[in-house]
Amino acid sequence: MKLGMINSYDAAAFDRVAARGLDFIEICCNFDNETEALNSSGDAILADINRTGVKIGSIGRWNALPNVGGKVDQNVVAALEKSIDVAAKVGSPVFVCGCNADDSVSLYRNLVCAVEYFGTLCEYAKTKGVRVAVYNCDWSNFCYGTDTWKIVLGELPDLGVKYDCSHACNRGTDYLRELDMWGDRVRHIHVKGTLNIGGRHVDDPPAGLDGLNWSAIMGILYAHRYDGGLSIEPHSGIWQGGLGEHGVDFTIEYMKKLLFR
Repeated sequence: MKLGMINSYDAAAFDRVAARGLDFIEICCNFDNETEALNSSGDAILADINRTGVKIGSIGRWNALPNVGGKVDQNVVAALEKSIDVAAKVGSPVFVCGCNADDSVSLYRNLVCAVEYFGTLCEYAKTKGVRVAVYNCDWSNFCYGTDTWKIVLGELPDLGVKYDCSHACNRGTDYLRELDMWGDRVRHIHVKGTLNIGGRHVDDPPAGLDGLNWSAIMGILYAHRYDGGLSIEPHSGIWQGGLGEHGVDFTIEYMKKLLFR
């Protein structure tokens, strides 16, 4: 397994990640303008990879809206295929995305749309040597857990999962059981802490200072022979500024003790 973090992808970001001794950067786009910027940045990213030795471990798009009335918006597909081209160019092994639900149509139509959408991206990515994974966050995505994965992933053997235990935990899901159930389909992992006390969400502190069982998480990943990326995601409203930097450094050292390589 490799350890990296979600970060920007300018030259300074590569330098910061390299200085921390991390293996990769994960690039996350949340809006159309960010995807457009990424799609024109392949050459610059490749230059910084060659300069620093820091790889790209994942590229993804959150909050895309491909499902319009149960039909796939081909403009969204075209934009994401360009991002998959960038992923292939810079050596990212995985491209992460989700599929929104449209409440104007039935669950069946939403599921059919999701299968078509992810299937199209999987077929395209396969020709580029990139694997597609659906994220388990519910932001503009209804394919975030076992109930939908049984159908969508059941239809699409090439579609994987980007798993973030904090999302499952915060929904009240048994995240260890779900991770084990889908361990063979996991293509990328987010390392993000979360802390819930008495049914109240307190914070998303650095992993290792939270309530998730990271030893068991890693044990499950080893049991499934997972060899992908572990991507640190700073997400706390409290751990900001200098404290946030200390939190990232703490998580790096904490996770290194669970890694054998």
